[in-house]
Amino acid sequence: MFSSFLFKLILTVIISIFIGFQIAKFDIQPADLTIQETTYSFRKIVEPEPPKIEQDPALQSQIEQYLSDKTGEYAVYVKDLKPEGKRNACIRCEEGFEAASLYKVFLMVAVYQAVNDGNFTLDTEISAKMSHLNEVYGGVDFGYENFSDEEVIGYTVREALDRIARVSDNYSAIMLAEKVGWNSVQAVADEIDAKNTSIKSPITTSAEDVGVLMEKLYNGQMVSLESSEQILDTLTLAQINNRIPEKLPKETKIAHKTGELAGVRNDAGVVFLNGNPYVIVEMSKNLKGEDAGVENLAEISKIVYDYYNAN
Repeated sequence: MFSSFLFKLILTVIISIFIGFQIAKFDIQPADLTIQETTYSFRKIVEPEPPKIEQDPALQSQIEQYLSDKTGEYAVYVKDLKPEGKRNACIRCEEGFEAASLYKVFLMVAVYQAVNDGNFTLDTEISAKMSHLNEVYGGVDFGYENFSDEEVIGYTVREALDRIARVSDNYSAIMLAEKVGWNSVQAVADEIDAKNTSIKSPITTSAEDVGVLMEKLYNGQMVSLESSEQILDTLTLAQINNRIPEKLPKETKIAHKTGELAGVRNDAGVVFLNGNPYVIVEMSKNLKGEDAGVENLAEISKIVYDYYNAN
């Protein structure tokens, strides 16, 4: 009896030792507890994407029909600003096009954000040598042809913003962008989830991205209500008015920003049609005739205005 018990005990010990050796053969790796760094902002995570606009078939059709036989490529975004409004249109509005000077609206918001943060004031002076501005711009901007490389160009922040709005002054834009940092301009686009906007050469955006920014300015949602209103008020001073405003009644209040490059003509803004305000963004590329492109943008603007007036 005792010998049988002893045999079972020895057998159990041997089996346990054998199992222990088998387990020891496995290379058990510790769990990786490293916290991975992410580049996503908290704002991006918690805020939903802007809803896609519901298109008005009649308005959409009129614009598409007009563009059907036109050379070049066009993108159009129209957004009804009445709370219950549905007179919207989107023709290639989510596609990336060269922004040209439309990026300056993002820049203006970035400047007002820096002022609001206390980094500087609207009366702060900014300046740069012509040689630097020419290098960044890649040429000589219109209106600066008679300045030597050694001369210094200087404005207050307020004056530079005014020049951007009135004549789309590229040197004012460069000085302001370097003052706030180009990354701050991109941050404005990121804040509104403008996924097709890249503030890198060549600067690109979409009609929808710019349209969303314009709508937020209208609603007082960029920086502050006061800053949003000041930006739109400044944009009403534009002196290049051969696109959105060209065929509209002269008394119509319009806050807009144009943009142009070779083969590119753009315009974006808010039309304060009495009781029927709306955003309109027009972009183009691969224009064979730039004057014809400008005429097409003016005609599309009239189509939209007439449609809002009649509906």
